[in-house]
Amino acid sequence: MAEGLTISSTSNLSSMALTIVAPAIANIEPAGPTASLVSLHPLGQGETQVNIPLWDRLTASALVEGVTIAAPQQVAVTVRTQTASEHGLLTFASNALTRRNSENILAEIGQMHGLSVGRLRESDLVTLFDSVTGLSIPGAGNPGTFRHVAGAVAYLGTDNNTSFGPAPPGRKNGVFHVEQIRRFVEEATGMQAGGSVGMAAQPIPEGMTKEIVENFFRGNEKLFNTRIWESGVITRDGSNDSKGCIFVPQAFNLTMKSEIDAESQRVPRLRGEDIVTVAEWGESELVDEWAVEFYSATDVIAA
Repeated sequence: MAEGLTISSTSNLSSMALTIVAPAIANIEPAGPTASLVSLHPLGQGETQVNIPLWDRLTASALVEGVTIAAPQQVAVTVRTQTASEHGLLTFASNALTRRNSENILAEIGQMHGLSVGRLRESDLVTLFDSVTGLSIPGAGNPGTFRHVAGAVAYLGTDNNTSFGPAPPGRKNGVFHVEQIRRFVEEATGMQAGGSVGMAAQPIPEGMTKEIVENFFRGNEKLFNTRIWESGVITRDGSNDSKGCIFVPQAFNLTMKSEIDAESQRVPRLRGEDIVTVAEWGESELVDEWAVEFYSATDVIAA
């Protein structure tokens, strides 16, 4: 072990970084679900940009026997480009602190760094919801209901984009403020304000409603083929409204260059270590009509 690199009797700079990285990676995902719900495009070593092709439609037509097809169709493609940029943070750990309990301290630093990076990545992704312009429902001051979820699904399945067509079939995801989800729970279970009627006077029913009461729509149940996810970084505006989104994965892109890199450097004059955690990503909207902005009331429940 090289003299001067030791921060305690059991940990040097190399093991320090490894101890930080493992908890950091483990705690990125709990900070928000959206990164696992959108299209992921990784960047390899030496790559600075990803090109995402969106193939335009071709047009078929009726033919007449023995008559040559008039002209070949030109294949067109729209290419979205995305680069990744660095995001990260710095923490200073003193020698006195790490000597007392180095492994636990390093793990805690890794956990806090992972949560911080994960929240920032989640925030960058949910900010894209505000860029959706094709359809926004139900509107400020209005509670979001099952009817609006069904309307969003129907919109995604409609031919709204002449170049790319309806949203691709398959999985759809809804990422919401928790107060938007609360309104879904109340609608599904019959719970009423004040607890005086409906669910308040009945035993918890079986089936899907029972699961909703137990799980609070945490990605476990689907509404109209849409999985419901809660994002803790979706904010409430000054009018007590929030912007969630219902989308297919192909509506948004997340370009990842590196998940987590952790480095440490000794700072002799401060008698400790600077710990830097960095991740590289970029995000963008790919097709506007393949997502629906869910803009609705999220005011706190009345007493």
